[in-house]
Amino acid sequence: MLKLDKDKLNKAMSIRFEIKGKQYCYFPEKKNQIFHIDYQKNTKSGDKIIFDKVLNKDEKFGQPYLANVQLVGEIIKHGLQKKIVVMKYKPKKRYKKKNGHRQQYTSIKLIEVREQNS
Repeated sequence: MLKLDKDKLNKAMSIRFEIKGKQYCYFPEKKNQIFHIDYQKNTKSGDKIIFDKVLNKDEKFGQPYLANVQLVGEIIKHGLQKKIVVMKYKPKKRYKKKNGHRQQYTSIKLIEVREQNS
């Protein structure tokens, strides 16, 4: 049976943020954490991007967002996910249709947590 140390869980710093309606959890002590988010238009790899919709940081919770916390990330690459195959079929009618779809995504790496004193 796996035992979890409650002190380590309480000390673990985590930041929950939102991008385009989806929530992600960031742990600063983990190195090279990469997120695949929905495609960001008009950006190139190497660009810096700022996320200001931070829901919580450690024990602080926003209503709904924290006003003085921002995350700075760097865009690593744009890409396409694995292909999803969609089949349409009607029996006894000689009707078959096969479609494929590849969703675009953007890979980001968070590099900095900015806190502004207010």
